[in-house]
Amino acid sequence: MSKKAKITLAVFWIILCAAFGVFSPTLPYVKEFFEIKQVNVKGTDKFTKEDIKKIFEKENWFFIDKEKIKKELKKYNFVKEVAINRLFVGNIDLIVLERKPFAIISYKKKQYLIDEDGVRLDPKYYGKKYTKNLPIIVYNDKTIKKEKLQKVDLIKEEFQDLLNIKRFYVYKSQIACKTSDNKIVVFSTKDLEKSIERAKTFIKKVGISEFSYLNFSFESMVVVRR
Repeated sequence: MSKKAKITLAVFWIILCAAFGVFSPTLPYVKEFFEIKQVNVKGTDKFTKEDIKKIFEKENWFFIDKEKIKKELKKYNFVKEVAINRLFVGNIDLIVLERKPFAIISYKKKQYLIDEDGVRLDPKYYGKKYTKNLPIIVYNDKTIKKEKLQKVDLIKEEFQDLLNIKRFYVYKSQIACKTSDNKIVVFSTKDLEKSIERAKTFIKKVGISEFSYLNFSFESMVVVRR
């Protein structure tokens, strides 16, 4: 066989394989064999059977478009990340990382549920068990920034048991906290770690029971009011 004939045959074979790859999912036997028969959802209970069916019913197990599926799944805003694993033929593992409610934010005269990234969550997916103990954040800056929310979370983690914080006020360089017994405690956002350390040192040495206002946002002093 001549070199030209070999090249022609190779090109024909490549085209034939490509055509089979494109059209084989539509062939009745192939389509039936590779159809997705079961999707095992892990990490969330918020999808309905109809949701999953709508997303996967036109997909083919062998030729599944994972990026397209992930895009469709992320339209449900409780979905943060998704992993799709093919098991034995016809079965899919769908592993979902849910967005978790972080706080109820009051922003520009509106109040809604957010996660730790500041993403607005649809309350229909989250009942009272998710939201009843969430703090309220009164956010007075022009835009909601993830970095500020992370600082709120750090204060919450460091002092929640000690101060029982119910409400946070975010404004420029300060985060103020209102406790369940109406104390106001203020921290600096510019140097939060040092502000937290000043608070811990003061609380350990002096205590907070006799004060109604404590401001730890200044580097050289602590401002308190009885």
